[in-house]
Amino acid sequence: MPQTARQYWWNLQGRTRLNFNWGIINHDSTVIVTASEYSVDNNDPRHSPRFVGAATITVENISPHSPPYDPNHGVTFTVNVEWGAPLHIVTDITVLDGPPVAIEYQNG
Repeated sequence: MPQTARQYWWNLQGRTRLNFNWGIINHDSTVIVTASEYSVDNNDPRHSPRFVGAATITVENISPHSPPYDPNHGVTFTVNVEWGAPLHIVTDITVLDGPPVAIEYQNG
């Protein structure tokens, strides 16, 4: 069954490389990352509401990692926030069931 972790990030602007370590991720995991703005709920920050604002926010270059290639289990990715000031961004990191069932390799 797919599993999702939510991570709140503060003051992102431009292209930012992020990393999220999570023991269920391996280098051959399939990971999906989504991103949006959020408003800080000071009474319950872990459930701050997400919203679609005027800024363009994209997630790029999603790269799962783990031993033997990296000592940590996790995922590195970039978030690009096109806005004139830093914004609070929340990501949902979803790990799908198992590794891919078919892998093709193009030589050359």
